[in-house]
Amino acid sequence: MTSIPKIVPLNKEQHADTKINNNNAFSHISSEHMLPVVVHEFVVAGAEFPIVFVKNSENNTYQPVVMLGLSAKQNLFMQDDKWQALYVPRAVRNYPLVLVQDKAESERLLVALDESSERVGQTEGNALFNADGAESEFLTHRKQQMAEYLELGQITRNFVAKLQELELIKEQVLTLNVNGEERRINGIHLLDEKKLNELSDEVFVELRKNGFLTAIYAHLMSLQHTQKLVKKIADAS
Repeated sequence: MTSIPKIVPLNKEQHADTKINNNNAFSHISSEHMLPVVVHEFVVAGAEFPIVFVKNSENNTYQPVVMLGLSAKQNLFMQDDKWQALYVPRAVRNYPLVLVQDKAESERLLVALDESSERVGQTEGNALFNADGAESEFLTHRKQQMAEYLELGQITRNFVAKLQELELIKEQVLTLNVNGEERRINGIHLLDEKKLNELSDEVFVELRKNGFLTAIYAHLMSLQHTQKLVKKIADAS
């Protein structure tokens, strides 16, 4: 049973003795069938998972995600609370540390802690603060990772904006045969390979210079892994 998150801003007095252990490090995503990824992850993540785009209808943008299952709350890469893939997406590496808005409408972000996590305690694991109240090496490293992830997120938004500008993202219904039954996966978007191939040489060179071509081809090649998800379901039944 998943506990209700209790997110509180990190405080060196309040969390002076707090430690984070690695027990069941990914149990919090056991019912996640998609996870966000940044463009710099496409090659390594795309070697294991299908990468697709989901639309945010509120602001008409797209978020690249890896598919971990074919239906809601189905994570085929978790078994007995253990992560069964080689690659761990950046989005989940720093939990139970998370970033939260300082105040509503504020762009300032604070490092916070999900105190409800079974990984948070005072007896075992990595300390967040040293005895003198200074940040531990563990916490400093995690904060650096979180800051880097934010920067990569902005580059990813630029990448997606370019794809939208070129009208390269299209909605696609994936039709898969799961245990002899036809399953239609809706609500996902892929790159339009036909339109990609019709781009002018000038635009193509621009995409290459921006480093976007590698990600584009990693996305297209990753789609073969939808069959891996089908096989995982078949093997489990």
